[in-house]
Amino acid sequence: MTSLLFSLLLLFLPGSALCGITLPEQERTQLMPEALKKIHTLECDFQQEREVSVLAEKGVSRGRLIYKKNKALLWQYQVPDCSGFLLRADVMTILDPTGKPLSDDGSSGLFRHIGRIILMGIDGSILENKELFVPENIPSEDYIHIRLIPAQREMKRLFSDLELFFRKEDYVIQTVVINETSGDKTTVRMGNIRINRPLDDKTFDAYVSQQPLPDR
Repeated sequence: MTSLLFSLLLLFLPGSALCGITLPEQERTQLMPEALKKIHTLECDFQQEREVSVLAEKGVSRGRLIYKKNKALLWQYQVPDCSGFLLRADVMTILDPTGKPLSDDGSSGLFRHIGRIILMGIDGSILENKELFVPENIPSEDYIHIRLIPAQREMKRLFSDLELFFRKEDYVIQTVVINETSGDKTTVRMGNIRINRPLDDKTFDAYVSQQPLPDR
């Protein structure tokens, strides 16, 4: 569950483009929350690398995210299994390794809290909520690099910080790094990001009924 927890905290995703506009780094960062709030639908693929201090090899997994504002959020691995979760309104559905819904075993409260953090990341409010994270701008020539330092005691026990790397030209996120207090690290690289494309509500309904999702 701890591994899934870190994975689910990675979704601080892109906003609308500001292509062609040259702004000082501080002004770019200040504009990001408003840009992120313009996301209505989002789909992307991701690759996750998990580095554990006691293991020589990285653990690599892949999956996809599907989001529709005020409707649902799906986070699901595709390799090595199909676990994940679906959050619709206040209803949390946990997915087992085969991708099928699980009965509530008492963990939904935790995942509902995580889902709230994810949604705050997608709409940009997590960059403004100092009760959860304290943001710090890191100078970078290639990216908008933001370090998020946890402000709550429970999160401080789990990890030291999160590092977010956004493209400067359009605010699209490329990489998120989770630095854990144990010395372990999780890196997620986003790709094939599609923003504000039409997304049928039946995508989520069909998924819960265990029908296959349509091909991208």
